[in-house]
Amino acid sequence: MKKIIIFLTPILIFSVVFGCSKDHEAPTFGTYKAISTPENVEATYDPGSDVVNVSWTMADTSGVIAYSVAVSDSTVFNSGKIREFPTGYGVSEYEYKASTYVDAEVKSLILYFTVSAVFNNETFNYFVGPRAEVDSALVNRE
Repeated sequence: MKKIIIFLTPILIFSVVFGCSKDHEAPTFGTYKAISTPENVEATYDPGSDVVNVSWTMADTSGVIAYSVAVSDSTVFNSGKIREFPTGYGVSEYEYKASTYVDAEVKSLILYFTVSAVFNNETFNYFVGPRAEVDSALVNRE
């Protein structure tokens, strides 16, 4: 029995070393470093129409087919109640009706907004890029 174990141990080690796939290697993120992010996100509340106007700029729009505007009620963006809204290509602002997120009986609340670009080209297939810096708007109905 001892001879069988001594004989099978190197075979087992050899098969494990050369038989495993390379799924354990870390992915390369070099492809994603060239993705540009929307900048200068600015959210302002208009109490007359109960609308938050969100605007942004983006220096390099190559491959961008749309934008995704996201809203949250938490300073830790992903910990809050999040809603995302798609926009069309070439759009650099979005009008967000506050009543779709905030009930009428809520008199004041801070909403947090961010924007991501949606890419579709030879490298990315409907890929939602990184989020821009978060900006906030005070919805004050008093």
